[in-house]
Amino acid sequence: MASQPWPTITTQTLSDQVYTAIRKRILDGEIGPGQFVREHELSEAMGVSRTPVREALGRLASEGFLERIPHRGFRVPQEALSRVIECYPVVSALELLAARLAFPQVTQKDLEELRRINAALREATEKGEVDAAIDLDNKFHRLIADRSGNQLLTEMLESMRTSIRRLETWYYSYRHHTEKSILEHEALIKALETGELRLAMSIFERNMASTLSILLGEAAKNVGFADSEGILFGGLDVAGIRQDEVVPSANAARPPDRSRTG
Repeated sequence: MASQPWPTITTQTLSDQVYTAIRKRILDGEIGPGQFVREHELSEAMGVSRTPVREALGRLASEGFLERIPHRGFRVPQEALSRVIECYPVVSALELLAARLAFPQVTQKDLEELRRINAALREATEKGEVDAAIDLDNKFHRLIADRSGNQLLTEMLESMRTSIRRLETWYYSYRHHTEKSILEHEALIKALETGELRLAMSIFERNMASTLSILLGEAAKNVGFADSEGILFGGLDVAGIRQDEVVPSANAARPPDRSRTG
């Protein structure tokens, strides 16, 4: 177990507080790959009953932060997080395919809903509600996927999002990351509203690529994203942009948009 003392848990939202405390230890690398977390030890260390601890551990397992080992309890997956981050380019490729199918089908009502979701995302960010921010960002992308008209694609994305929950939790724990996503969402909505479909795809691709670039770039500074051998991630590619390439800015020159419909 970690050498630092566990925080004393108050009587309000016990399960959520236990969940947050354990998750932080995992993200910070204080509980490493292959290390078990014992229900009774956590219960004693935090001064709470086993029920909220059990609920928190179950939730962490469902999100991929822990794995349940029959007759032994829960442990941090031995699989290095470098393996988890490999899921992101796959998710990005599916997201881009969904966007290409969906953007011509997006209605004014959809745009209003996307704008509402993005406003709620900004509010959650200002309140520091990481889990709410993740859920709202997923809701934004889910609406786009739903408009693709491809049920199999939508189901695949839903399944894959569970695999990258750990990455999303880390990403949205930093406010400037969330604010960046909000601005990109706003630019995307504007492009769709004016019928500039090529520009909308460019913004969406840049959103996917720059997020991966951030994950890879800042992984080196975050002990929670070092794998068990201390090897940094590398070589992953999404939308043709690698981690050592500069992601083009929103103001970069681009060819004329011949897909504009309005």
